[in-house]
Amino acid sequence: MFSTASAPPRPWLRHAQRGLVLGLCLALGLQWALLQGIAWTQMFIDFASEGSVIEAVEKTFDGQHACKLCKKVQEGTQDSSQKNSSRGDDSGKTLNAVLVNHGALVPPAAERMFFAPLDEALVHRNGTPEPPPPRRGLV
Repeated sequence: MFSTASAPPRPWLRHAQRGLVLGLCLALGLQWALLQGIAWTQMFIDFASEGSVIEAVEKTFDGQHACKLCKKVQEGTQDSSQKNSSRGDDSGKTLNAVLVNHGALVPPAAERMFFAPLDEALVHRNGTPEPPPPRRGLV
């Protein structure tokens, strides 16, 4: 009744899925994040070869030692945000409003916890354990 063979492979479906994922990533602007990560990695390697690792991290992320790729990424993100704002996309404004209007989280007041005192004494056994039952055929 039931066949154990799987359905025939559909290579076009796999290509369509990959294309859909790639299109979604480009629509979200993830290409800029990828390029920025590549730029930071290269900057870190360059700065670490010149000095200490701590100095390399500071120079990489301080914003004053931007490389050519960092500047291109910044220009690209500004261009794409200008295109979105010219279309009437309010997502950037909404995000800024969310980031600006943050509230402080206040932890709840500490409560004192009381535990019952543990005055139990350990029970000591002085007797020997019972012997195991005899096995068949050995008696």
